[in-house]
Amino acid sequence: MSSNTSNIVFDDIFTINAIDKEGKKFDRVSRLYAHSKNYDMDLTLDYNIELFPLQSGQSFALALASSLSRAPQGPAGADDEDKDRDVWRPDAKGRKGLDDDYEYVMYGKVYRFDGGSAEIV
Repeated sequence: MSSNTSNIVFDDIFTINAIDKEGKKFDRVSRLYAHSKNYDMDLTLDYNIELFPLQSGQSFALALASSLSRAPQGPAGADDEDKDRDVWRPDAKGRKGLDDDYEYVMYGKVYRFDGGSAEIV
């Protein structure tokens, strides 16, 4: 996992086990099933195949971040400069965000997280 000096809250390398194993449901979206290298985690992820084509057996880096800003976030409402934290916007005054480090960036919410039991998460 990542340190407090970044907005990245999780990162790992995943290897794709299967893509669309229940069949293709949408034209431009596929569902991949992958396993992580460092944390022994399983991942199910829907992604746009036109923007970022992937194949079974391929590995990719995945990072979850609280913001695309390179500077860590403080508490909500702590600073007026937080209003322009969305560095991905075209009007971001030339600021470079975390999105510059990755080929494919998605915005959204984690749909489901299974906490598991005992030592298995």
